Amino acid sequence: MNQNTKEFKFLQDKIKELNSHKLFEKGPNFTKEELKIFMEFHIYAVWDFMSIVKSLQDFICPSTYPWRPNKYTKNGIAHLINEIVFSEESDVDENDNYFSHFDLYVSAMNDVGADSSKAINFIDKFDFHDYSLSELPEESLEFIKNTFNSIKSNKLSNIAAIFTYGRETTIPDMFSKILSKIDEKDIRYKNLRLYIKRHIEVDSSRHGPLSIQLFNFTCENKQDVFDEAIEHAIKAIEARILLWDGVLKRIKDIN
Repeated sequence: MNQNTKEFKFLQDKIKELNSHKLFEKGPNFTKEELKIFMEFHIYAVWDFMSIVKSLQDFICPSTYPWRPNKYTKNGIAHLINEIVFSEESDVDENDNYFSHFDLYVSAMNDVGADSSKAINFIDKFDFHDYSLSELPEESLEFIKNTFNSIKSNKLSNIAAIFTYGRETTIPDMFSKILSKIDEKDIRYKNLRLYIKRHIEVDSSRHGPLSIQLFNFTCENKQDVFDEAIEHAIKAIEARILLWDGVLKRIKDIN
């Protein structure tokens, strides 16, 4: 199987474009109002990540019985997915406080006065067959639609592609740039910094490299499967770029 395709090179170019987005150019730290905007757009990406992980878990180590061993229990893939679910759904801080990363993000939003109510209401009533009643930003809505289009393809390789290249291997560089623009001395941003640092640390050192193994395994050395999955990864990156475009536009509107 050829992985050095024109489409894969295009994906790499798109990732470079994403990680050099103008939103994260060197300059003054984000103001409180700018962070509120950022978080009110980004919370939806925090949430739909869990649907990606849960869909992978459903393929790889489903919670059905009677349990039976499968190919994923023999090669570390089941361990990877369960490890990620464990850390995302039930992380713990130095004071033995347990939290999901989504709940941590909501707390971080509350710390700075960002509005999390629309996102929580959207999630409570979410129906991916009907987005018509959504009040979230257009760019956030399109981001979610793209994510669930990949999940609804019901192909493990497509979901693994957006997980690997849309999230795990791309986030550390992107989040490092975000972290550098958040005032490290302001106590109001403590939970936000914790959320970002958690993902930088784990994704760069462990989950990122393992996710590449996961993706390669799910392609089963089939060129057509690989090519289709890379198309999904490209769309995921393009949706993220548009999400940041929306944040940047809203920030410019208030300045």
